Amino acid sequence: MQLLKYSYARKVIKYFYKFFLTISIFENYTINKKKINSKIKFFSVNNKNTIEKNNILKSYFRNKKEKYKRFKHSLFFFLKNKNEIISSGWVCIKKNKKWNIEEIDKKINFKDKKILYDFETIKKFRNKGYYTLLLKLIQNNYLKKKLLIYTQVNNRASVKAITKSGFKFKYNLKKY
Repeated sequence: MQLLKYSYARKVIKYFYKFFLTISIFENYTINKKKINSKIKFFSVNNKNTIEKNNILKSYFRNKKEKYKRFKHSLFFFLKNKNEIISSGWVCIKKNKKWNIEEIDKKINFKDKKILYDFETIKKFRNKGYYTLLLKLIQNNYLKKKLLIYTQVNNRASVKAITKSGFKFKYNLKKY
């Protein structure tokens, strides 16, 4: 019973929190490949079968089973060093015109653009430029395509990495 009360309270708090959040939208259009020197390996995954064959990916997705559904419309990109995923994120490749930004529960139009979302860098690798590197490598994958990425306004580290990788600020967005 206590778990149900906690779960309900959490949902209520999350609902009202959305009204106070501001999301920054950034856009990029890469024409030429960016020169990148790195010993870190860059990979993409486009289906669940690849995960089952790779122990690193298996352990990464073990606690993130809800993310399996994303392979219907997205690619998973990541940086790997030795036997560890350093930084990762998703790119929506679905031919769709609307995208729901879950943090504020608001839909945006993104016709002819790729949406980058849900990026994560493991704590011990943060503030070392890996997120910026990952974004640059993804941009090299999508030459001559418009890319959109978003983050919370108060996430300064993310905003810095996004702009450093070549994205330009477009606008801020709120739920209301």
